[in-house]
Amino acid sequence: MNKICFCFLCYFFVTTIVYSQKVAVKSNLLYDATATFNIGGEYAINKTFSVNLSANYNGWALKAPYAWKHYMVQPEFRYWLRETFNEHYVGAHLVYGGFDIERMSLPFFGFKRRNLFVDGTAYGAGVAYGYQLYITPHLNVEFSLGVGFLQLKYYKFDYTTGIKDLGEISKAGYYHSVNGLYYNKNAKDGDGKALNPWQKSYIGPTQIGITIVYIIN
Repeated sequence: MNKICFCFLCYFFVTTIVYSQKVAVKSNLLYDATATFNIGGEYAINKTFSVNLSANYNGWALKAPYAWKHYMVQPEFRYWLRETFNEHYVGAHLVYGGFDIERMSLPFFGFKRRNLFVDGTAYGAGVAYGYQLYITPHLNVEFSLGVGFLQLKYYKFDYTTGIKDLGEISKAGYYHSVNGLYYNKNAKDGDGKALNPWQKSYIGPTQIGITIVYIIN
C-alpha cells in the first residue's frame, strides 16, 4: 500500500483548510461502516464550480487467512446547479487505487471464487450525481453516486498453491502474500501460457456515499 501518497493527501487537506476560506472537510459514513479510514476535502472555485478530493485506506488485517486491503484516491470536478455546497451537482472524476484480496468472494469485480489471492491496481474515470442537504450553516449531508470505467491490472493465484517455505529457491519470481505464503508469478497453464499478470476492464459504480460535510467559511 502506498502510505506515503496517502499521508501527502492528508497534509494537502490540512494546509488547504488553513489557507482557504471556501472549503469543506468530509467523511463518508459508508466507508466508515467497513472500517475504511477516509478523508475528503472540497474547495469552491466560485459559486458554480468546485474541486473535490477524497482518499480512503483500509490496511487492517482480517482473521487469517482472509484479507481485504485497499486504498483509493479520487479527484473530482463539480458543477453545481444552484450554488456550491447547496443541493444538486454533477461531477467528473478520476480514480486510482490498489487492492490486496485473499480468499474473499467479490462478485462485484468478478472475483467469485473464495480460494483466490488477488493483488493489483485500478485506474479510470467516471461521472457522478450528488445532492447536499442543508443541516446548519456549517453542516451538510451529501448523497452521491458515480459510474465509470476502470482498468484493473493484477496478479491472481489459487490460494491452495501457496508455499510456506521456499527453502533454497530464489524469491525473485515469487509473490509474498500478507498471510505469509509464496506464489509463483511465472506459473503457466496447461498450454504453457503465462497466467500472470491479468488485466480486466470494469464498467459500473465507481462512487457511492452518504457523507458528513463540515463547511468552513
